[in-house]
Amino acid sequence: GGNAVLGYLLGGAIIGPYALGLISDVHSIKHLAEIGVVLLLFNIGGRGGGGRGGRGVFGMGTAQVVLTLLGVAGVAMLASGLPGPGAIILGGSLAMSSTAVAIQVLEERGEMGSRHGRAIFSVLLLQDLAVVVLLMLIPLLAPSPDGSSGGFARIAQALGLAAVKAVVAIVGIIAGGRLLVRPLYKKISEFANAEIFAATTLLMVLGTSFLTQLAGLSLALGAFLAGLLIAETEFALQVESDIAPYKGLLMGLFFMSVGMEISVQLFIAKWKEVLAAITILIVGKVAVMAAIGPMFGVPRLAAIRSGLLLAPGGEFAFVAFGEAVARGVLPAATCNLLYVVVALSMALTPYLAEFGSRLGAVMESSDLKELQPKEDEMKEMKDHVIIAGYGRVGQIIAQMLSEQLIPFVALDVSSARVSVGKKKDVPVFFGDAGSASVMHLVGAERAACAIIALDTPGANYRAVYTMSKHFPHVKTYVRAHDITNAVNLERAGATAVVPETLEPSLQLAAAVLREMDFNTEEVSSIVDEFRRKHLSDLQVLSAASGTSLGYGFEK
Repeated sequence: GGNAVLGYLLGGAIIGPYALGLISDVHSIKHLAEIGVVLLLFNIGGRGGGGRGGRGVFGMGTAQVVLTLLGVAGVAMLASGLPGPGAIILGGSLAMSSTAVAIQVLEERGEMGSRHGRAIFSVLLLQDLAVVVLLMLIPLLAPSPDGSSGGFARIAQALGLAAVKAVVAIVGIIAGGRLLVRPLYKKISEFANAEIFAATTLLMVLGTSFLTQLAGLSLALGAFLAGLLIAETEFALQVESDIAPYKGLLMGLFFMSVGMEISVQLFIAKWKEVLAAITILIVGKVAVMAAIGPMFGVPRLAAIRSGLLLAPGGEFAFVAFGEAVARGVLPAATCNLLYVVVALSMALTPYLAEFGSRLGAVMESSDLKELQPKEDEMKEMKDHVIIAGYGRVGQIIAQMLSEQLIPFVALDVSSARVSVGKKKDVPVFFGDAGSASVMHLVGAERAACAIIALDTPGANYRAVYTMSKHFPHVKTYVRAHDITNAVNLERAGATAVVPETLEPSLQLAAAVLREMDFNTEEVSSIVDEFRRKHLSDLQVLSAASGTSLGYGFEK
């Protein structure tokens, strides 16, 4: 079946002006609904972003927009005889994707931290900047009273001025925000008033968005910058919790406003043209991403999956087409048809994502060569986490890292586990963590740390020894099977060792104590006291064995 996004789109189509007509003024609703997209981008920024860095944003994003623009413009000129200026605006508008729908689908599927999720986010960020350029081009390409359009010099001058304003605005917001955000939230938190704290967050989001809009940039980009600034503070989790209700409500309103653009009557009258346009749009944009993705370090399959979610049209098309009609750049009849094409293509996004997942399962079989890491896939990875062992422990850790958008790569010697991970587009590969060459392939020399959670004590020991010998600067955290194993792992070079029996035993004991009518404070005190005593005994053992047994807890 579909998901919430599809339900909102269908609901909007039913109550919109082309069906029941319960709501006729769609334009006024969109102004309020756009705040949902603003809060969505703020939420992503508050998690520390999600892109691949400058090369992914500016390189891959620019290539996607430019190539799609040229392709769509060429098809429009050949198929319908559209003049050059109109074809450029048409191509640029359809090159854009829906930030709101794509990110919502990725979050619902838990794929924001995947390779294709990060690639999609990079392209969407560049598209947010490209929106400014296209909106400036519309009046410049509009015909003057004598029938001519703006010259090249005039266009170049306007774009150059826009670039300067964008750089100044972004740098100013980031620099000023780093000076003001943390002191502001510290002061507000002293009031101990949840309403004031939430109001401050909304003011921060909308204020920064307004500043970027003044500079000619999008509201969503300003919200993303505000989120990045708050992500650097200790208040990020509370801020995310405060905006969640507003974001969910307004995002639903936004999707319904898109559904209101779907004209059932027009679709019935022009269904062949609509389906043909949707097919050409999706196939073309997927082909572009499949071609450029590997050039920027994105594996072919991840590039195809990225293309499937970027292929539908975006909400910007509704704004651009309306402006283009008003300026006489595009005919109204063409834009009315394109409204239906864009809205229906957005409704297909959840199904395209599912198709990409199933396509990945077919393309990545149990062939070990396909499951092994490739150096060109990892060359851009740095400050990432290596998870050695994709069993129950490794999968939980991977899920937590993915939710926080922390880059990671996992290794396992079970092809079945690797195949399961690949179906979910988790960066897990077949390989022995005890092999220095395999660890090199997953970028161990550039990693932030490594987590060793393999099935046997011997495998853990080999992996720790390999990391200690070949990558001594990388901190290594290991799951130990027992105390003797913990001592050996410390001697092999592990940074921290966690005995696998301790914490589960304490949690089970805590559950029993609560059942025996101990209150929460008593349970916490008893468990903490036992942990301290256990660690004290371990320190005596560590002194006798000559190891530190420092596994993450203080005495």
